[in-house]
Amino acid sequence: MKQVKYIFFCTIFFIFFTEAHSQNIVYVNLDKIIKSSKAGSELIKFYNDKNKETIDKIKIKEQKIRDMEKSLISQKNILEAEEYKKKSDIISNEIINFNKNNQKIMKELNLNKDESIQLLIKDINIILEEYAINNKIDIIMSSNQILIGKSNLDVTNKILEIVDSKIKKFKK
Repeated sequence: MKQVKYIFFCTIFFIFFTEAHSQNIVYVNLDKIIKSSKAGSELIKFYNDKNKETIDKIKIKEQKIRDMEKSLISQKNILEAEEYKKKSDIISNEIINFNKNNQKIMKELNLNKDESIQLLIKDINIILEEYAINNKIDIIMSSNQILIGKSNLDVTNKILEIVDSKIKKFKK
């Protein structure tokens, strides 16, 4: 009877000991997934184009204000001091409004971009959870946190394929 208890105890101990030390760990390069996936590259292209378009509009407005300023300077000797001061104040106020508006537009654009990226990351995290459950993976780490790791533990390309198949477009 003692032998049966001893064997039972050893078997249970062995099962728990090996189970505790045999964790399945993989790593993923999230930056690569965001930049290389269809939805991620579409998101980056959309906001880069939007940023370029906004900067072009800002440059056009800036040029108009500069032209107004040059025109006023060229009329300095012709205009009376009071009228010159009045037009100068108008241009100064326009410059202040221009700068505030530009900051607001760029801040809003960056905020929208950040929200879209967070939504994409949220969707990717759901895919990572499903992948971990389906493949009995205990821990999925970011490759940014790994100094050196076996290349067979890198599942970035597998996850990228799943992301491309499940996420067709990014959410604006």
